[in-house]
Amino acid sequence: MSSDVSGMVGREQIGSGVATLPRPSRWRENPERLAWAVILVSFALFLVLAVTAPLAIRYFLRYATVIQEARLEPTLGTLLLYPSENAEPVAVTAVKDGIAEGERIVAGEDSTQGALVFLGSDGPDVVLGSVQLYAGTNLEVVRIRRPLFAHSPEPYQARLRLTHGQARIFSNSADGRPLHVELETPHGVISLDAGSYQVSVDDEQTDVTVRSGQATLYHRTEGSITVGSGLRAWMTGDAFSRDPVSAEQNLLRNGDFSEPMLDTWQSYVIADNVKPGSVQIVEGEGRWVANFLRDGEDNVPTEVGITQSVGKAVNVYDSLTLQLDVKLLHQSLSGAGYLSSEYPLRVEITYTDIYGKVLTWGHGFYTRDPENENWKIVNGQKIPPYNWYTYRSPNLFDLLADTRPARIDSVRIYASGWNYQSMVSEVYLVAQ
Repeated sequence: MSSDVSGMVGREQIGSGVATLPRPSRWRENPERLAWAVILVSFALFLVLAVTAPLAIRYFLRYATVIQEARLEPTLGTLLLYPSENAEPVAVTAVKDGIAEGERIVAGEDSTQGALVFLGSDGPDVVLGSVQLYAGTNLEVVRIRRPLFAHSPEPYQARLRLTHGQARIFSNSADGRPLHVELETPHGVISLDAGSYQVSVDDEQTDVTVRSGQATLYHRTEGSITVGSGLRAWMTGDAFSRDPVSAEQNLLRNGDFSEPMLDTWQSYVIADNVKPGSVQIVEGEGRWVANFLRDGEDNVPTEVGITQSVGKAVNVYDSLTLQLDVKLLHQSLSGAGYLSSEYPLRVEITYTDIYGKVLTWGHGFYTRDPENENWKIVNGQKIPPYNWYTYRSPNLFDLLADTRPARIDSVRIYASGWNYQSMVSEVYLVAQ
């Protein structure tokens, strides 16, 4: 019996011992599977590294950049340079190298002008492009970079922020590598290829004119538009031009007098205790015209005219021309009077020149030659009466080169003398 018990105990102990032994791993049961798993994972890692490592190296060799500095060149007046956001401004009156990312340039409100010049990596004589700055302009240098490696096909990169003012951007690189400029404004971002561009920014609108090259406007909410050479486009806070228009821009409103005059033109009369002249908008010969008329006492000077406030900066434009249609019906005072200012019709442009001085340029029309040999004609021309005559000025920037207009303040059209009747229509002041 004891032997049975001991045998039973031995079997239980042996059974208990067998039950507590760990089961062999399935990888140990099938070592070939483990070997294949290791091989496959290693091969997958090899493939990933074989593809990504060259791509990463290629990406680095192509897109790695290094900071590039620019040069600031004052032309008129003093430019203010802010090294950082909270730093005190530095007055710049001479050429200053080393303009870096994060610096801000401010051109004063008077007659200040200057240029931010982008330089190539081969020395200060290689100019990639430039930004011409005008009075009232605030420009921040966000980023200026060049590729780290010479064999990279990527362009030089300049990212600027124009918050207010006018600028002309030239990005035709003199280096073998092109210059790509991105310009931030309060209304969006403008991407500029190699070319020549004019940009004007105020609180309400960004205007872009492409002289040559191609610009892409990215509005913050309304998508994008591409603008080619000879065209212009605009952006506001909530809209932008879907279709670019001609680069020519008429600075005058209601020059064809088709709208109510009081909304755009203001009339005035000068007459001392005599019958005054008058000006009225009338329709005739298929067009709307401003009719200047005075029929009263002779030998008494009077004047009647209309004016329009313009208040537009024209620094960024290359040409400015005045065009209008004139018809002279009656003139009792010959020539332009003894002061050469009493024309039966005359147009005057009041402007502020690049030196900050307010000046006036004008052109008059008459039909009767001066009867007094001492009466000179200054900036006037004789035209035949009773017929429409179209006058187109030369480029006023060339004509007034010594006192080049920086801002057009106002335009005045008037008739002066004794008795007169004259008409004007289709008045355009075209900037391009």
